[in-house]
Amino acid sequence: MQGSQGEYQPGSNGLVLRNKLGIQSVDDMNGLELRLLHQLYEEVLIKRLPDRPLTVEDLKSWHRRWLGNVFDWASH
Repeated sequence: MQGSQGEYQPGSNGLVLRNKLGIQSVDDMNGLELRLLHQLYEEVLIKRLPDRPLTVEDLKSWHRRWLGNVFDWASH
């Protein structure tokens, strides 16, 4: 990986990608990502699933919503 996507969070022993929240623990990061994914799933796929074929832009938007507040590279 290149750029911030290949950088690790200081103090994580190279196990957690650099993140906006300073999370160093793999378990904490996994838990956060799972909670955020569940929220996105509920909001997008249960409550507001588009009544049309999904697009690449839909997926990009969902990815930004899922991890954009956690990782710099996910917000682009």
